[in-house]
Amino acid sequence: MKIYLSIIFALIYTITFSQKKEYEIGGLENKLDSLITKTMESEHIPGASFIIVKDGKTLLKKGYGYTTLDRNAKTVNPDSTIFRIGSITKTFTVTALLQLKDKNLIDIHKAVNQYLKSVKVPTTYSEPVTASHLMTHSAGFDELRGRVVYDKDQQISLETFLDGKLIRLRKPGIVSAYSTFGIALAGLLVEDISGLSLEEYMKKNIWQPLGMSMTSIELPKHQNNNLSIGYEYENGINVPQPWEWYHTYPASSINSTTADIGKYLQMHLNLGKLNNTKILNTETALSMQTQQLSVNSEVYGFGYGFYEKNQFGLKAYNHGGDMLGYSSFITLVPEINLGIFVVHHHENTNLRAKVVSQVLEYFGTKNVINTNPERMHSNVSDFAGTYKWMSNCYTCPDSDQQSTYEITANEDNTLSGFGRKFYQVEPLLFKSYDGKRIMGFLQNENGKINYMSLGNVNAFEKME
Repeated sequence: MKIYLSIIFALIYTITFSQKKEYEIGGLENKLDSLITKTMESEHIPGASFIIVKDGKTLLKKGYGYTTLDRNAKTVNPDSTIFRIGSITKTFTVTALLQLKDKNLIDIHKAVNQYLKSVKVPTTYSEPVTASHLMTHSAGFDELRGRVVYDKDQQISLETFLDGKLIRLRKPGIVSAYSTFGIALAGLLVEDISGLSLEEYMKKNIWQPLGMSMTSIELPKHQNNNLSIGYEYENGINVPQPWEWYHTYPASSINSTTADIGKYLQMHLNLGKLNNTKILNTETALSMQTQQLSVNSEVYGFGYGFYEKNQFGLKAYNHGGDMLGYSSFITLVPEINLGIFVVHHHENTNLRAKVVSQVLEYFGTKNVINTNPERMHSNVSDFAGTYKWMSNCYTCPDSDQQSTYEITANEDNTLSGFGRKFYQVEPLLFKSYDGKRIMGFLQNENGKINYMSLGNVNAFEKME
């Protein structure tokens, strides 16, 4: 299990393509090499890979460490090593659904029940759930558990799993709350409308047209030797993890290589086209890189499939992926035609965020902290209280035991919470003094605060 410790960094597999002169990106490459190798060593990460694309070209593409730590160990090759990309799968499902919109097979603003054949959304509210709601995580479904099994024979069909589990908690289109069940239903829409399994549809309409020959949901047997086994660091050693099969596979289950994801990045940055192949209409591709829903236009919201974040003066559209043994992240920065993909072993580790920050810092500007901002001085006590993260299970037996978060009102009419102090800039909008957080609130029809968002997946409901 310790095979990599002595020589992991001596056997870095590197493929580098630069469309700039070497000296112009050499500094970035050196910084990334140092950052990645040091972080892998300190966090005991066996393998990692990344790709940076810009202006239609591959700027950097590299692999580090090993695919496995057994006798079959290979160095990570960004062209051929397969990692699991977890929830980045959701962006592919949204891409597939939007292709059906381009073919006039679905109106994304009409009730999905008009198109679903195998499962129907309950009519809990008079407002119907639409495909637009699914793609902005605003359908209002509960996040039930029990989505994963560790034996292929225990995996059940998507329609069977979703039947009876689409529990509606709130009216659709009000607030984005990161939803596996919403995207899973989007995948079922693709299947019901196209008549194909989601994997068959993606292979025919996304992966093959883009030349993504190493991408799959069910890993082909002939690619088994290319798979990088998932690892978690437990009690001082890296332990191989079991394979996860998800009933909600449209939200979680794609396997791919760094090079294949690079093609996917370039297609999105080029607004639906890669080379001479077009898989999305321009306007449709733009909708995935345009804020579709947020509690406030200044709060990072959701495009279709991707979520927003500003960093180093750059507006990025992102998605992360975590599953047992793996962690990944994808970033599109349309204003400078830049795309980044990072993947590595160990779920919920910081390497991916460090890499993305390093790249964005190189291409962006320094974040400016306003130490004495203009602000409102009205009473902010209505915002204070206990908040619950909305992407939790509300109807599970232990729902009342889930973590909550406190926001307190200060004497100077500021708010404190999430380790920061916030000042008010608009009636329902606050910014942190360190410049790193924007917090927006929503009121109900009676004027009471009921929702708060720190941006994208960080949505909370105020508890009574």
